[in-house]
Amino acid sequence: MSKAKVLNGKDLMLWIGGKVVALSTGCTINLSAETSDAVTKDDGMWGAPEVSGMSWSASNESVDSADEERTNDQVYSQLFDLFIAGEPINITVGVPTNKSNTGLPEPGWTAPTEGYGGKAIMTALDRTGNKGSNGSISVSLQGVGALEKL
Repeated sequence: MSKAKVLNGKDLMLWIGGKVVALSTGCTINLSAETSDAVTKDDGMWGAPEVSGMSWSASNESVDSADEERTNDQVYSQLFDLFIAGEPINITVGVPTNKSNTGLPEPGWTAPTEGYGGKAIMTALDRTGNKGSNGSISVSLQGVGALEKL
């Protein structure tokens, strides 16, 4: 059996509403299970938790871009509009089909055909600007319904 391939963190990206978040530096997807205690006398001294629900969330960190003319990716003003709408949006987390070690391809990153996706609501959108450093954007999303494999 050969060694498993390493997933390079630079390749894992978040798409919101069909567009990748511009100038991304980090992407996270979290899954969690809620449990309830189903212990009976038959279990003796040991607990017997059962999964009673599941939830998921995603987040993204990026360098800020004020370039509102972007059409292939999400910048702050577009993310702001999605946040204010307060509606569930389609998200995808995965490796772009045109991943590259030489930087952004001319047509932009293309959405993955493998990865995970679902509907989510944007729960936080932070924009930070500190003197002497690049501005940054942080997006937090809470899953609505199931997260599914693509």
